[in-house]
Amino acid sequence: MSIRSSISAIVRSRARIACPLAVIAAALVAVPVAQAAPGPKHNPPKSVYLALGDSLAFGYQQAKFNQNLPIENPAVYNTGYVDDFAKDLGSINPRIQTVNLACPGETTDSLLGLTRCPYHPPFDLHTNYTGSQLHAALAILRAHPGRVSPVTVDIGANDVLALVRSCTTATGINLECVASGISATFAHIRANLSTILAKLRRAARHTEIIVLGYYNPLIVSVPGSDAVSAQLNSLVAHTAAQYRARFADPLPVFNPAVNEIPTICKLTLICTPLHDIHASDLGYQKLADLVFAASGY
Repeated sequence: MSIRSSISAIVRSRARIACPLAVIAAALVAVPVAQAAPGPKHNPPKSVYLALGDSLAFGYQQAKFNQNLPIENPAVYNTGYVDDFAKDLGSINPRIQTVNLACPGETTDSLLGLTRCPYHPPFDLHTNYTGSQLHAALAILRAHPGRVSPVTVDIGANDVLALVRSCTTATGINLECVASGISATFAHIRANLSTILAKLRRAARHTEIIVLGYYNPLIVSVPGSDAVSAQLNSLVAHTAAQYRARFADPLPVFNPAVNEIPTICKLTLICTPLHDIHASDLGYQKLADLVFAASGY
């Protein structure tokens, strides 16, 4: 049985709704995190590139979603970083296949199967499956030992977004509320990400795993919030290193020290009328470039 047909047998259908983020206020509590260890020697691309994550991995953009209602065809979301990174991989191994399991709105809990991703149903994903995203990923890895590499992961932004939403009232975001909950949210992300990466690494001991961090589109409305995004990226980088995974950090590219607002407006859609926090096509290409650089290929 070919990889494509056997993956189709394993996988079935799940979907998405929503968004990543980067975060929130200068007043937030920081979580101390050790520096990440140097990345391991890379494992060249094999037969399958497997992508896990939320709306960023899906390639979501709000305008495309609005234009394609009521029936969302996932094929219209074809300018995401997974698509661009897959092209890079194709230049190394023209026969590599991409399996994108990403679900917009996915949290670390829903990726583990503790809750469900709100996008699927009602909408289709790039690759439909039953059960959790992690369950589908592990099934593919176990069915094709040694043939799946790389694996990319971006997850956790919606965990932070859930905190922000819980602290938002008719008068705006309550920064004291966010500050009081951010340490617990970070700890939750770290624990769940550790579980996710441990299971992936156990199923694929030599597979190249690359974890994508966070940029901060909310800097346009919450000055000083980059420090919190940097703290979260440090936490994720350290957790990734514990499982021999590489880390790609978008923050210096999307939120540079000089010309930050023009840059974030160019690389995301936050400054458009929809105030969409997702990446622009150019921004998705930049994310793919960062993932490729982190891969060591």
